[in-house]
Amino acid sequence: MKDIDKIIEEARADMLPFKSWEQLKGESFTAFAAFCAFRDCGADRTTRKAVECAEKEKAAQKKRYNVFRNWANLYRWKERAADYDRHIENLKQTEIRKTIEARGEKHREVAGKILDTVSKKLDSMKPEDLSQNNVTDWFQAAVKADREAWQAVDGKPETKQGELNFVTDFQGL
Repeated sequence: MKDIDKIIEEARADMLPFKSWEQLKGESFTAFAAFCAFRDCGADRTTRKAVECAEKEKAAQKKRYNVFRNWANLYRWKERAADYDRHIENLKQTEIRKTIEARGEKHREVAGKILDTVSKKLDSMKPEDLSQNNVTDWFQAAVKADREAWQAVDGKPETKQGELNFVTDFQGL
């Protein structure tokens, strides 16, 4: 999976030679700094908030608002900030996916150890030492852990007998 992510990122880099939230050609350092203030205001960003973040003095804010507004239009601040937000969200989702995959691998490893331990224990025990409840409980716990670990990778909820699962039936609607 990691190789595919790398290939996708390289293809994106080839198709998109620059990231719109970086300083644009012809954009002054001051205008870019103002954009950064706008970009960093978050989802409820406005030009006025960007001015407030950039200028601490109230007198300077009045003068700067028109300048910031002109830069915002000229350098497409809203679109660039939206691109940046999508980029950050993609980075977060990639990290979340990696964490889920790592946890799933750990869960599968633990479930495998449980199954191995139960198997060894059963092999070493005499049949008269085993109660039906012990064997059944160990087996059910190991199988359940194993299935849940693989379900985390597959992403498909397991449907039990007599239970309806509408999630897959309505996907894409």
